[in-house]
Amino acid sequence: MKKGDQGHLLVVDDNEMNRDMLSRRLKREGFTVVVAEDGHQALQLLKQHKFDLIVLDIMMPGLSGFDMLPMIRSEYTLAELPVIMATAKDGSADIVEALRLGANDYVTKPINFPVLVARVRIHLQLKQLSQLKDEFLRIASHDLKNPLSTILMSAHLVRDRVPPGFMMTEQFYNMLSFIVRRGEEMQRIVRDFLDFQAMEDGKIALELALINLNDVARDVVQSNSEYAESKHIILYTELDETLPQIRADGVRLAQVAQNLLGNAIKFSPNGSITYIRTNNHEGAVMLEICDAGPGLTEDDIQKAFTKYSRLSNKPTGGESSSGLGLAICKQMIDLHSGKIGVYNNPEQGATFWFSIPLGSSS
Repeated sequence: MKKGDQGHLLVVDDNEMNRDMLSRRLKREGFTVVVAEDGHQALQLLKQHKFDLIVLDIMMPGLSGFDMLPMIRSEYTLAELPVIMATAKDGSADIVEALRLGANDYVTKPINFPVLVARVRIHLQLKQLSQLKDEFLRIASHDLKNPLSTILMSAHLVRDRVPPGFMMTEQFYNMLSFIVRRGEEMQRIVRDFLDFQAMEDGKIALELALINLNDVARDVVQSNSEYAESKHIILYTELDETLPQIRADGVRLAQVAQNLLGNAIKFSPNGSITYIRTNNHEGAVMLEICDAGPGLTEDDIQKAFTKYSRLSNKPTGGESSSGLGLAICKQMIDLHSGKIGVYNNPEQGATFWFSIPLGSSS
């Protein structure tokens, strides 16, 4: 479900009056509702659309709810697509059979509407929790497992080759620096995951103060200097010293700038130059980060700021990513009533930018 969307429901009932009544009342509760008059139409709709939950009548001519349930469960698990059965029978045998075939829950007719809405909301919340678990397991098994393996391998090597009291050579010092960088990558991945969920739940609020975007740019360049040096990348700043102050959350803007600059270093070749610019443009202050990477495809540009987007470019140093960083950046800038975007440079690389309108965050 998208933020602000209560859920996309499919109501299946052969009785037109029941369909219309349920559809109208569920829509008033904020749900998006599609109706089907029989099982065959419902199965066709399932092929064409993505639904969050189904309210399914048991007693229908042709293809009953009992007939449909095994078909639904052959494609979707209980967590992926909850099904609430609606039955005119209160017999325990029918309820047991519905649950055995894969129903998540049931309501009896005449439907007590507040009870139905409460059960719909509960099952949608359970679905979201299941998705959250799956997303975390994916991150833990892929995005955290790989850097953790390299950290442990390097740490074991340093431990075995540099016993207590021995002088550490430059080689092993660089290995420790590598361990720190990979640990910071893992920390960013976990932070991105937690931040994104907090923003999805509306639990992040801005702490506004008067700031100068140049200060944000300088701090982020300083914090990335060692990372850039490890890849022999030069960070070149072109800051507009006449930039006016804005009322914004400096920590959150630094997080956005950190993500954009970190990506520029991550995807740029060794020995290249990354430019960090600020300017005052059309009533807004803007920060631009221009890299020397391979640039983006049109498909990359379209999906760059979406959740779990994986762009065609590959990190030049084998770094990991959560796939959430740019989506978080967009949400942070949206909270400031600002804009964010990307375009390919005329010769090489891409420029990511964001702008914050003067006075709009007050």
